[in-house]
Amino acid sequence: MIQVKDNSDVTKYQENPIVQELLDRDLSDLANENFIIFPPQLQSSDDLDGENYIFHQHNRHIRTGNIVGVMKRGAEEVRIHSRFYDSENETDDFFIKYLLHQVLSMNVVRTKINIDSADSYYDLLAFLFPMYLNSAMKKGVYKEYVKRQYNDANVKGPINIARHIKTNTPFMGRIAYDTREFSFDNRLTQLIRHTIEKLNAEYSYDFASDSLTKDNMKSIIHETPSYSRIERFEVLSENVANPVRHGYYEEYYLLQKLCIQILNEEKIGFGHEDDEIHGIIIDVAWLWEEYLNTLLSERFIHPENKNSRYGISLFSDIQRTVYPDFYSKDKRVVLDAKYKMLDNSEKGINRGDRYQIISYLHVLAAERAGLAYPSKWKSDYVHAGKLDGFGGSLFKLPLMIPQNVESYDEFVTVIQESEMSFTSSLIEIF
Repeated sequence: MIQVKDNSDVTKYQENPIVQELLDRDLSDLANENFIIFPPQLQSSDDLDGENYIFHQHNRHIRTGNIVGVMKRGAEEVRIHSRFYDSENETDDFFIKYLLHQVLSMNVVRTKINIDSADSYYDLLAFLFPMYLNSAMKKGVYKEYVKRQYNDANVKGPINIARHIKTNTPFMGRIAYDTREFSFDNRLTQLIRHTIEKLNAEYSYDFASDSLTKDNMKSIIHETPSYSRIERFEVLSENVANPVRHGYYEEYYLLQKLCIQILNEEKIGFGHEDDEIHGIIIDVAWLWEEYLNTLLSERFIHPENKNSRYGISLFSDIQRTVYPDFYSKDKRVVLDAKYKMLDNSEKGINRGDRYQIISYLHVLAAERAGLAYPSKWKSDYVHAGKLDGFGGSLFKLPLMIPQNVESYDEFVTVIQESEMSFTSSLIEIF
């Protein structure tokens, strides 16, 4: 197994078959294969698009990007951790775990004991399940035609002669017949039900702030009365062979893929050929932006590009809308979320980012525009320059991520102190 970090040079692993296979392949391509990609729809993320890669080659060097996850093919495995992962102590990736906690508003604790630390990747799947479930259930409980077999006196379909003779000899007034019914109790809802039962057995979910997930789980349980634990393998194999294909149910297709991975925890190769790469990919840039929104929502507006909400008009005479990551409700401050390594440049902001935030500052007639990024050792506001012309100033604001902590609880305590320092620095700007 190879373990690397995001935004790092991995040229020494260039001969690895997984690295070779995924080199310079964009994520829109991988989304159609055996990968769980978070966020579920690529268009949810402005940072994660068709031109973003897991491994990218430039000037004979291969680097990872803003992506963490696990990729497998047969016995080969590559794990990409965040750059804040403590590789020396080989603890969990506390940074990713914490961001998922905050963004998904869900506390998930594994209750199964004696779990190898190498299997902690599967905990990510448990975190993602509620979001995938809720997204799919916006379309209602999935319904499709299923074949049923009955043996009673109320004939509602064609008689199954062979089964009738076998079952009802001597004749006792019953008829064996088959029907085709449009039902909520089908192969996909059964797959979801099996996943719910597995997660409930192995994890403790805190629904204090997420009644929607609890209600959706109850709906699935209610609509699958034929559930039987011993039929898990049969349900699993049927779903592997029959993926959801209708475009309207894309969210259910994504949920189906996730459920198959969760149920395959002990036999990850199920449904995959030995030469097929599969795994989970998480866009940390998107996760970082959504995490910042949990800290800034009281004072800042977070535009939604996908839903065309809260954008700002770029021109006064032509319709063109742009979407900064954040701008204060009084429009005095613009903030761009960047999952970049900006510690090494004291004041510098690269040209692309600089011009982007200057344009937002100008259009909003704001006073300040800056970048918010995670740092290993810095937490102080950095003034990056005062603009000529119409004025305004640029800045960088790091949020320090705890290092060398011994437990997740300690990580949470320290990062909450960093969050207070971060938000206090922003408040002082106003």
